[in-house]
Amino acid sequence: MKKILVPTDFSDNAWDALMYAIRLYDDIPTRFYILNTYLVGASRVSNIKNKARNTHIYQYAKEESEKELKKISSYLNDNLLNEKHEFEIISKSGSFFSIVKHFVSSENIDMIVMGTTGASGAKEIFMGSNTVKMIKSIDLCPIISVPKDYKYEEPEEVVFATDFKRHFSAVELNCLIELQIIHNFNLRVIHVKKETNLNKIQQLNKDALIKCFKAVNIIFEEIESDSNVSTAINNYTEKLNTQLVCLVNYEHSFIEQLTHEPIIKKVSFHSSVPLMILPV
Repeated sequence: MKKILVPTDFSDNAWDALMYAIRLYDDIPTRFYILNTYLVGASRVSNIKNKARNTHIYQYAKEESEKELKKISSYLNDNLLNEKHEFEIISKSGSFFSIVKHFVSSENIDMIVMGTTGASGAKEIFMGSNTVKMIKSIDLCPIISVPKDYKYEEPEEVVFATDFKRHFSAVELNCLIELQIIHNFNLRVIHVKKETNLNKIQQLNKDALIKCFKAVNIIFEEIESDSNVSTAINNYTEKLNTQLVCLVNYEHSFIEQLTHEPIIKKVSFHSSVPLMILPV
């Protein structure tokens, strides 16, 4: 049984991410963990009055979290009648990222699916502030970030962007390979050209990818671009009407470079389709 963690802040974006996860694994035995966290800051003045106030706020936050999660649970159990799916709601007090990291490890989670926007609702943030922090914090399982207002589409065209500078094993790409088996989509491996021809190492890594996917529905394309890599990928996915973009997060990779604070301020990656980040 697959184990999918879906964090929620009870926003529409978080709900869309949950629906996306359910549809993506519609025919696969899956347990969905729906997690809400709340954090009540302790007062710096440790007197009886402030302690009582903090206790009251904590209790209110706890009750609200549990109440909203129960609403989600009731709706899922009443309306989504899929014998292959199980749902578990979890309400936790504490740091969001610490709780997620511990839960992923303790429950052996296969994937995190989350909305892209953070609580601030900021529109001009690279992939959503929480998504960026999640990529930095979690390296034990893949993460799929779902854009705001995105409505699920059956994956038919999926893009995997790489520079061919690293060798990938089937184990590292297992999640993407598995999804291709489930949905039988075309996998378009795109390379944004920065050089005239692939060098020997890049060609070997390209050949290894063919073996990983057993050459089934896999298409390689070279993209020439006068702009930056993120713009080239966005333009390609929009033109192709892609349903999912996959990037691998490793040292010196495109995604690893983008998640450095100075670069976030300069480069935005506003994907209009779900983005899957694979850790290595």
